[in-house]
Amino acid sequence: MKFLSIGDQVRPGRYTVWTRFQNSVILFSTTRRALFIVAPALGDGPLNAVHPRPAQALQNIEELRLPRPLTAPRYDSQMPRPTAPQRAQLAAILARHLPRFAPPDSLISLWLPTRPPLSTFQTNRDKLFRQALARAARGQLPQAVNAIKGCGIGLTPSGDDFLCGWMLALRLRRQTQTARLIANLARGENPVVNAFLEQAARGRVARALKNLLTTPTPARVKAVCAMGHSSGADLLCGLLFGLNDGLLPLESKR
Repeated sequence: MKFLSIGDQVRPGRYTVWTRFQNSVILFSTTRRALFIVAPALGDGPLNAVHPRPAQALQNIEELRLPRPLTAPRYDSQMPRPTAPQRAQLAAILARHLPRFAPPDSLISLWLPTRPPLSTFQTNRDKLFRQALARAARGQLPQAVNAIKGCGIGLTPSGDDFLCGWMLALRLRRQTQTARLIANLARGENPVVNAFLEQAARGRVARALKNLLTTPTPARVKAVCAMGHSSGADLLCGLLFGLNDGLLPLESKR
């Protein structure tokens, strides 16, 4: 297979198809290393191999071998290291524009709990989150992470996306040991979630997120919010939480 680009965390070897979607195919090696073969619309990522038509190319294939060396252009997934003023600017742009672009059923409701009216599921989810994050503020990080991880629905639940964003904020603030601790606490039975947690703990990010971290703009907030149904927005909520010293705005405490 000829790829348009391959993430820098992809390794040669044999991979077996785990599941298929319209624009992506997820594979795992025997050592549970993930490989995401994705369409160009989904873009570069640390474990992504971009192919013009992934579903069609792998339609009748259950196993794929990536040879050594990998010859496609490699995407550098290392996130930037902004200064303290740059982190403050990023947090300000997120606080202003996340409410504009995040789906209403995302974790943005932690910031805007009364707009629009929440479903019972969201109300209960947000209550769990606030209780968990209050525990984190009291130094009970293991209990907080255990409550958040796996919270939500879909391939990557909102809780895990939030934790990825939180870990990225910790890495931006040079608190790498705490980021690693969260990853270890959050690891579970979902291999896709585990792959994303590991990459976040290592400071490896997709291109859309790297662009935002490098030069934050409203358009780039919107681009990350377009990732998945609410995954990108939930990750940015975790990022904003971590950049704000682990505090939610006063409005969310009403």
